[in-house]
Amino acid sequence: MLLHNVEDMSFRYSTRILSNKMLILSEADVRKCCSISRAISANRKALSSLRKDGNGGAMVPTRIGLPYPGTYNINTNNTSSTSSPADWSLFKPAAYYPIETQKTNETNEEILMGCKVVSPRHNNPIKFNKPTVPATTMLLNAETGEVSAIIAATYLTALRTAAGSALATELVFNNDHRKMNKGLSLCIFGAGLQAELHIKCIQHVVDIKKLVIINRSYKRAENLKKMILETESSITDITVVLLSDEEKVKNAVNDADIICTTTNTGTPLFKGEFLKPGCHINGVGSYTPQMAEIDDVAVKRCEVLIDTKEALHVGDLSCMTEESHNFCGLIGDALEGNIEFGKQRDDTDCTVFKSVGTSIQDVISANVVVEHAIKNNIGTRVEM
Repeated sequence: MLLHNVEDMSFRYSTRILSNKMLILSEADVRKCCSISRAISANRKALSSLRKDGNGGAMVPTRIGLPYPGTYNINTNNTSSTSSPADWSLFKPAAYYPIETQKTNETNEEILMGCKVVSPRHNNPIKFNKPTVPATTMLLNAETGEVSAIIAATYLTALRTAAGSALATELVFNNDHRKMNKGLSLCIFGAGLQAELHIKCIQHVVDIKKLVIINRSYKRAENLKKMILETESSITDITVVLLSDEEKVKNAVNDADIICTTTNTGTPLFKGEFLKPGCHINGVGSYTPQMAEIDDVAVKRCEVLIDTKEALHVGDLSCMTEESHNFCGLIGDALEGNIEFGKQRDDTDCTVFKSVGTSIQDVISANVVVEHAIKNNIGTRVEM
């Protein structure tokens, strides 16, 4: 990434730290501070900063990962035969350097710096009644180098991921007024927080009339159905399908205009030949070469958009490279209008957005939360 002579630029530095007090925001605080529209706006900025030419303002160093030995053999670097995938603690730094505007050396934005710690622990729900992927984000005052805020980020991680999927979905359907106006069919694989927020974020950008929730367990899916009926008044046609019911899964996939896969499965959830032409897929659950929610048949039918180059190393996209005829590029370039996505080029009749998440989303999303918290006197301040 080019920094555009950062040392010579005049930035609006953060004025948050007027003393040594650090802001701490709980999960409950975060939910108060980040609406769906605010999250989508923040992630439009975050994802747009990641471009092929590296000139979007984002700097995202390689993450550092520590394996948890309960599900990982440190000596052999292989996951155990009884655990898939392995549990990790990931440390993901990022910074955003505002781009020069109007050919001047000044900007009204501030430099943002931070780091997210996220730790998939697949025994958490059953053993501890805790989230599968707990996360925390730390923000720095870029000028002083001090920690300015610590933000609980489990909910925010799910929200920023869903916001990215909503942006990709909007790219596909934005210019298709027929589909925008008729009311679309959405099929969700999974029934957790990620599924819930995907429903809400996608409903925010397109008109969803029919929803199918596909999950391994019936009770959790029914709970999600009840919550959506209570909170999303425009979605009244909701069906629950068990993942084990192959015929109903096939019918749901065949009827879907939009599919979101939000699971941690190691094997594809449906057959690619089930997709109807024009379907758009958001794949967000898999994040290792051993994990795949979407099969090769589906991928080869799709124009493929990714959030970062790391997405190409996930099991879902093992059949393709940047040179593949159906590979479009980064969502940041699509949002900026540098590339087209959703035009269904030769030999494709569907689209897929594959995301693995990026810490620039976490830092910019957390910054939006902190700004709202300060404005509304939310959270706890601690002397450092």
